[in-house]
Amino acid sequence: MNAAELEELLIRWSRPSSDDEVEQQERAMRMVTDCIAGSDLANVPKRIYAKGSYANNTNVRLDSDVDIAVDCHDCMYYESHESVSPKAALPAYMGPWTPATWRSAIIDACRQKFGRDVDPSGSIAIHIARVEGSRPNIDVVPGFHHRKYFSAAQERFEDGSKVFPTSGDPIVNWPDQQLRNGRAKNDATHKRYKGFVRVLKNAENRLVELGSISTKPSYLMECLVFNVRDSTLDGGSWSDDLRATLVELWQGLTNESVWRSWLEPNRLKWAIVGSKVWSVSDARDVVKGSWNLLEFS
Repeated sequence: MNAAELEELLIRWSRPSSDDEVEQQERAMRMVTDCIAGSDLANVPKRIYAKGSYANNTNVRLDSDVDIAVDCHDCMYYESHESVSPKAALPAYMGPWTPATWRSAIIDACRQKFGRDVDPSGSIAIHIARVEGSRPNIDVVPGFHHRKYFSAAQERFEDGSKVFPTSGDPIVNWPDQQLRNGRAKNDATHKRYKGFVRVLKNAENRLVELGSISTKPSYLMECLVFNVRDSTLDGGSWSDDLRATLVELWQGLTNESVWRSWLEPNRLKWAIVGSKVWSVSDARDVVKGSWNLLEFS
């Protein structure tokens, strides 16, 4: 494609969900909230919120799945930063909610509302199938309130969410921090940060369609772009800035001391070090594949 065609493609890829998709996504959120409110969990302390690409406005058009967390706040899991010697442990929780009972109760609530459209077979999310023209695919994620203390007196902390897959180790997420830091970077780059996340997600989707790479988690693309300098994302045309972004990412991904320092958008977890979801090779596949796909030289 010529330069004008490439620029037009990248602008199209950078756009968020259409108004119709947004309406369906918002409807999905309301439906799940009403579902839990009308169930036996109505009076249990909890937090229901959107997470992932929909919440962070980094989902691409025609890819409008919605992730909704339902966190139990009747109890709290906690940890201390490795540099902190915590004071006495908090009192043990003696209530009814374990990862298994909480998940089971949410499955029951979803089945009362959505019937046979509910698929609880996944290890993390309870899937609710889309209805064309009404709602997108919904993934309901059961979790628990989680807190990380950064001082021995426990007055400095960050609140997050702890998820217990039916197989494998628990996962701690930091959705509020991801949302806050993503918005700040988007503002600092005149809205280009989230646009380039969508561009890279579209490129990855196309590479998978072509059989060039295997499917990568969409959050990987968000993590990669988050670690690109603001000035790189906001320098000129979409094509020039994407070229510069891919160059910067490749240079980082071929320098271990650099990629080991990269953080997720929440700034509380390493982006690549210790990840059980993707590897540095996966990140290189996306960057190199995008470069070749868009015929940069």
